[in-house]
Order: sequence, then structure tokens, then C-alpha cells
Amino acid sequence: MRGSSVEPFAPAVIKLLQGPLFSDDAQTWNVLLRHLDQIRIHCAKIGLELHMQEEDGFAYLIQPDLENEEGQVVELPRLTRRIPLNYPTTVLCVLLREQLLQFEASNLESTTCILTRGQIHELLMHFLPERSNELLEQSKMDALISRVVDLGFLKRLPKLGPDYFEVRRILKAKIDADRLVEIKERLQHYGASEE
Repeated sequence: MRGSSVEPFAPAVIKLLQGPLFSDDAQTWNVLLRHLDQIRIHCAKIGLELHMQEEDGFAYLIQPDLENEEGQVVELPRLTRRIPLNYPTTVLCVLLREQLLQFEASNLESTTCILTRGQIHELLMHFLPERSNELLEQSKMDALISRVVDLGFLKRLPKLGPDYFEVRRILKAKIDADRLVEIKERLQHYGASEE
């Protein structure tokens, strides 16, 4: 294949196929902004829909349910597997979403919600089973933080130090206010059944 036949928006589409695209990847983000309509059309042709929150600095693809002209469901292979989150990961995502809500309500100047590892541990301590081994407990919480970083909901901030994280605003899109209430109710039911 000749390089000259590649669409100029290809870098943005490839990044989106890999996962969410954030504005801190400035070069690819700018490609997305320049070719937004073309990217939307290209994605629609393969059954994908672009969701973009320019003010919050993220974009991602979803695979909506599709119907043909006769109203019949169009079956396409899933682009990504839907992996359900386990209880501790869901708890952390809900806690981070609530932190983001509180941050946005009280911080009008700053746009970045930053938490330290210690603050995240403090949030989690009330919701995870108590362990007698404090080092094991911290190790479990750190593994949980790493999992949420991998999901794209937290971002490490090495310039501030190894223990600083940004709560990514994509969490608002993945867990909207209605879904937050629903998940919290389910978690309360799940927590009660564990006792």
C-alpha cells in the first residue's frame, strides 16, 4: 500500500480504535479536531459512533445497536469485548466519579482533579474488607489503582511525583449521574449480601 493513499486523519482513527483519545495527546487531538466530520463519516461507515467532549478533552468510539431500513438488527462483530468490572474496581470508579463531582462543584479556577495515592487509599479503606496485614492491603489498593489507570479513568502525573493522579473526565461520560445512582444502589445491595 502506498503511504500517499492513507487518509490524513488515520492517526486519530487508529488511536480511537485503541481506546479513548485525550487532548493531552496534542498532535493526534489536533488531527481529530481538523478532520472531525470526516472521522465521524468514516466511523459511521463501519458501524461506530464518535463521542467527543471537546471542553473536557476526550473522545471515544462506541458501537451502537444498528438497524437496516426494514428495522432489522444489523449484527456486526464487537470491536471490543465488554469486560464487567469486579466489585472493588467498580467501587473505586464510583468513588472517583463522586470526587470529580465534588471537585467541579467547588473548584471554579482549576480544571484538573488531582488526588494522591494516599487520598485514594483513604477513599477505598471504608469500602474494602479490612485486612490485618497493612502492607497486603496497600498492595491490593495499589493494584486496583493500576487497573483503573489501565482503564483510562486515572492518569499518572509523574511531573508532580509518583503518587499523584489525575481523575480523567471521561469517567463522567462512562458513569453519568443516573448511572451513578444505579451503581451505588447495586453496590449497597452487593455489600449487604456480603455481610
